Amino acid sequence: MMVVAGLPEVLNGLPSAEVDGETPSPGATLEMLEARLGYSFDRPNLLRAALTLGSWANEHPDAGWPSNACLEFFGDAVLDLLAADAVWQRNPTLDEGELTRLRAVIVSEPSLADVATAVDLGAFLWLGRGDDKLGGRRHGPTLADAVEAVLAAVFLDARARGLDPLRTTAEVFSRLFDAVLQAAVPERALDPKTRLQHWAQALHRVAPNYVRIDARGGDGPPRWRARVELRHATGVEVLGEGEGDSLREAERRAAQAALAAVKSTV
Repeated sequence: MMVVAGLPEVLNGLPSAEVDGETPSPGATLEMLEARLGYSFDRPNLLRAALTLGSWANEHPDAGWPSNACLEFFGDAVLDLLAADAVWQRNPTLDEGELTRLRAVIVSEPSLADVATAVDLGAFLWLGRGDDKLGGRRHGPTLADAVEAVLAAVFLDARARGLDPLRTTAEVFSRLFDAVLQAAVPERALDPKTRLQHWAQALHRVAPNYVRIDARGGDGPPRWRARVELRHATGVEVLGEGEGDSLREAERRAAQAALAAVKSTV
């Protein structure tokens, strides 16, 4: 087993990422993902490990690939640091509480899932057969965890090859999170439901009401749909609808849709 300086033991002695030429889905090569990340790995097996879920590792116990959970743990800390630096650099006059809330927006599961979706990260995940059939490539928490694992892989690869790991990972972070960072303005530090409630109470003196529309199961994971409405004395005004992996997420996305609609009419 070859031990590489700067790597935790669980990631030493990984198999070659190009041994069998398999891809997790048609055309989803590591080289393609590297192009989207803007970083070429010296050790592509680290990227392969970041994309391997526990369900795949459990189905292939002799393959030599660990779950990406080990990278996710480290990537969570790397992401927190990069996000904190980004919001501080962009908003140097905000107090600690506001900066903390902005960072929470950036590192939230929905934001990470949006980042993953933008580069179609789900297509590159090695999933167990059950996870794949249940729609794991579109599952928000799975995608969020994979983003953290990929950032950890970039950091560790850069450190092992003698590059500045934080600077290198910051460049990838900036590329992936550009849209999230552009949207992370102080007024967005509050979650969408809270912001919509403030708007509704200030303008109409009533609180928004959330209604579950339906929940679908079938062959995939449950998908919830909800709408948000205002109930006036003269009737009900539907503000927006949303869908998500949970009722809470569906309501959040409904609030986002409502805020977008309100902004466009102001």
